Amino acid sequence: MKIPEGFDKAINFGLLDSIFSRRSRRFGLGMEIPEGTLKYKSSHDPHPLSELEEAFLIWSGTGTTGLSLGDLPRTGISWLFQWTGRSWPCSCNSHSTELFYTNDDGMYMVKLFDLMPEDTSIFTNLSREQQMEKVLSLFNTSKIKLENNRADLPKGEPGLFDFNAWNCNKPGTTFFIPVTNTTVEYMVLMFIYFGSKYGFNIVDELNGGRSCGLDKWIEKGYIRKDVEMSLFDLELRVLTTLNVEQAFISQNMNLALQALGLGGWTFTGLLPHYALGVDPKYKGLGFRFNQPENSVRSTKAPYPVGRDGVFESLCPPYVKNMDEAVDKFLQMRGEFWKEENPSPYKEPKDVLADEYHPSEVRIQIVKDFCTYIFENYGRFPAFLDPMFTRLVFQAHHLDLDFYDKHYREDSYHEMHKEHFKLWHPEINDPFNKK
Repeated sequence: MKIPEGFDKAINFGLLDSIFSRRSRRFGLGMEIPEGTLKYKSSHDPHPLSELEEAFLIWSGTGTTGLSLGDLPRTGISWLFQWTGRSWPCSCNSHSTELFYTNDDGMYMVKLFDLMPEDTSIFTNLSREQQMEKVLSLFNTSKIKLENNRADLPKGEPGLFDFNAWNCNKPGTTFFIPVTNTTVEYMVLMFIYFGSKYGFNIVDELNGGRSCGLDKWIEKGYIRKDVEMSLFDLELRVLTTLNVEQAFISQNMNLALQALGLGGWTFTGLLPHYALGVDPKYKGLGFRFNQPENSVRSTKAPYPVGRDGVFESLCPPYVKNMDEAVDKFLQMRGEFWKEENPSPYKEPKDVLADEYHPSEVRIQIVKDFCTYIFENYGRFPAFLDPMFTRLVFQAHHLDLDFYDKHYREDSYHEMHKEHFKLWHPEINDPFNKK
């Protein structure tokens, strides 16, 4: 594959240039603002992103980059979930956020959770051509096509705020939705919080402040009565730990847009459940929704649990009960901790000899807690969605004529002016701006 000139330019584009030139640039080829002060209709046809442009964005946003270093004391290493490094940081390295995206050709998932690299850095000492080939190879290896058509997302209210409906998921755009499996990191934290050094007592304020299935473990001295945490506070910690992952991914892709000379932006105007598929009128990402049969909550709203066979949370219906969910979590973690797997250390056997294997008591404490949540709230987690999304991101080719008409000359970067010449020399540059 011939390397477009734009690839080399993007690789060498300065980090500070990306940061300082980052803007939400929403008006792409083929779009229209039908009314108001900025009323404008594009005179150009939409032009989709190339495979390399999408791969560059995705690998900048969420791609595998090598092995995590795990440069921690023994107690810290013990709680790492896996060794794969990604382009964004993650609590306990659980990396349970995956990226879905759609374009004119279909809907896809980039499934990277199970991808284990061999090297600490997979791009070191590679030529530009080798880097491009590596990105494309990994991208195509991890990409799963889910639908043959553009994702069926809301086109207005309800589900999509009207001020985003004019340009969201339109022809020529690539639309990205990061989705987080909250149940993985939730269980990571439970094994930490119920460890011998902490022994937190989680109490349920909707059930009179009683312990969440931990009474017998308090009596036996494994859980501390004097260190209480509200179930609300616990799940808020989980949420605030995880919602930054989608922000990291979106910001990485936003910075990559500047290097590529593309338009796009991150926003929250697509309501999460509608994006995943709660409304029968719009398939969304095609996620399964469950509805609690019993709950101490005042409502029993449906909640997203996963896309069958592709991205499934650690809760029913994908397991028969929460005991099995915890066993599945431990099995998943165990796959990453096998001695034969790649490791960043020179002497991995010495480092990993202290791996923390949870005792049967700790495992049962976590099971009892998770079972309490499911039995009392009819779902797990109690308040968070097992599959959570909030931020979405779009990339497209800018219509520079719109910005020339309505904005000062510094509204876009030199890379935007030169984009078609650098990335698509096979077609006529619709702007040819000198």
